[in-house]
Parts: sequence; C-alpha cells; structure tokens
Amino acid sequence: MRFTWLPVAMLLAVGFAAIIGQQFPELGGWRYAAAFAFVVAFTLSILVHELAHALMALRFGIGVSEINLGFFAAGTHIEGERKSPLEEFAVSVVGPIASLVVGGLAYLGSRAFDEGVGYVALWELGIANLIVGVTNLLPGLPLDGGWVLRAIVWKFTGNMHTGTIVAAWAGRLLAISVLAVPVLLEEIWGWQPSMIDFIIALLVGFFLWTGSTASLMQARLRRKLPSLQVRTLARRAVAVHSGTPISEAVRLAGQTQAGAVVVIDGEGKPHALVSENAVAAVAPNQRPWTTVSEVSTAIGAGHIIGVNDTGEEILATLREHPASEYLVLDASGAVYGVLATADVERAFRSR
Repeated sequence: MRFTWLPVAMLLAVGFAAIIGQQFPELGGWRYAAAFAFVVAFTLSILVHELAHALMALRFGIGVSEINLGFFAAGTHIEGERKSPLEEFAVSVVGPIASLVVGGLAYLGSRAFDEGVGYVALWELGIANLIVGVTNLLPGLPLDGGWVLRAIVWKFTGNMHTGTIVAAWAGRLLAISVLAVPVLLEEIWGWQPSMIDFIIALLVGFFLWTGSTASLMQARLRRKLPSLQVRTLARRAVAVHSGTPISEAVRLAGQTQAGAVVVIDGEGKPHALVSENAVAAVAPNQRPWTTVSEVSTAIGAGHIIGVNDTGEEILATLREHPASEYLVLDASGAVYGVLATADVERAFRSR
C-alpha cells in the first residue's frame, strides 16, 4: 500500500477548517483538529473504496500488487486482465458501491446530532462519499463506470477490445463535458463560476482525456497481439564457439542467411547471445581480432522464449526480463533461433 495523499490532505484540512471556523467560531484553534479528523475519516473512506476493488479481485483469483492513495486519484493496481465480463463488472462496480454505502451510513450518522461539529463532519463526509460513488459510476474510462461499461459491451459483443474502445470514447466525451460544466451552470442556472471552478474543470477534464486516450491506445495495441508469433518473428541463428572471431561469425551468418549468432559451449549447448548492437560498434578492421565472447551476453532464465509463444506471452517476457535478444527454443528444447526486441517493435508499427 502506498500513500502520497499528504498534500491533498493538508489542502482539504485547511479548507474544512475554514468551514468549521465560520460555523463554530468558538472552537478557535481546535477547528484544525476537527478538520484533520475529518480528513483522516475521508481518507479511510477512500481506502474502503479501494479495498473493495482489491478484495473482489482476490475473490476471483486476480492478483493485486498495490493500493495507491495518490495525489490526484486513488487506484488499485490489479495484475492481468479479467477473464470474463462478470469479473470485470464485479471488480469495477464494487468500489463505487462501497463509497455509496459509506456515504449513506455517514449521512444517517449525522442525523443522530441535532447540530454541532459532529453533525457537520458526518454530513460533509456523507456528501463527499456520495459524490465519489456517483462520479466513479459515470460511464467512461478511466473511471470505474468506464470499466463497468466495458464489461457490458464485452458481454453483448463478445469482444473485450470493443468494450475498451467504446468505454474509452465515452471517457473522452465525459472529458469534453466536464470542461463545459462551468459554462453550462452559468447559462442554465445563472451561477457565476470562479477561476478556481474553471481550473478544477480543466484538471478533471485533462485527467479523463489522458486516461481514456491511454486506454484507447492500449486497446488498439492489444488487438495486434494475436497476430504476433515468435515462430514468424524469430531470426535464424548460426551457432559458433566463444573463441570465434566476429568476422568469421558474420561470414557464417551471411553464408547461411542467418540473422543472429548464438555462442555454444564445448558440449554444443547455447550459453550466450551475440549482441547485434555490440557487433556494430566494433570497427570492421578490428573484427578479425575480436572474439564473439567479447560482444555476447550470457543467456539468463528470463531470456529464453518458446517458439509457440504469441502476443501476450511475448510482451510479458519483454516487460519482465528486458533485453535486446532472446534465445528461442522449440518444443524439444533445441535452438530455433533468436527473437530481437527491435523486430517485435517493428511488427507493432507495421500492423
């Protein structure tokens, strides 16, 4: 769990202290203590919202790596994609529902006080959570309601990526609508917006636009994943011993039309990959005197990929074990070739 909430907490405490000071001037400096207590309670209510997401994800066997109470927005980092529209819907909707429940309980709790700081604090806490719950249910990414919309579209179309695209465009429309809110309030209800209102609308609109745009780009990227296959992307490799000069390895690669060089040990087992960039950095007149062992990288467990791996598996390997080249093995464990990260990137750009 990660907390980066303190700057916002301080601003909220100062703002709420001003409200308490106006209504209860007899409190004096104690209004800051009351404001701090309110901010702590509000932060805990946000934590309840995020814990609801996390617990529901764990209920479906989905990993949760982090809960972040951040400066601009809180978030629960859920690992991997949901496996069905039902899982998506349940994990997404439970957070706003938790906020609505907390808001309703806080509002009911305020009814126990006829007046005083307790009444104001619980009433404000209830309203704040109701706003959080309702706002997060708005149907557009990156809000929870956007993921709910994605689940619904996914259910009816049978295509998760279509759901993402629809929800992302809905998020963009929400972003534009938020920018227009201060003007609409003035035109319809005669309410005069301040500069702060426009700044808040701009920040919220920017958050929604960037979040929905990122989701849209990710959806388009993931549509390409099924067509990416290690079998078709891997380069043919030539095997040489560690003492082989670079010039000889390059000659052998050209002779066999191979695009990569694998270094083998005395038993013929691959143990290193020759870096294409490192070879390019060696001057041609130095290559006869430089061995492949000087421009190779030992093959780690994370730098081996299966010939039958496809899009999601390729990306997972590249993300978890970054490297420029990966050894490709076939189903029997024999060397099939080498997968270059540059080739994967080119495949994405060309599709």
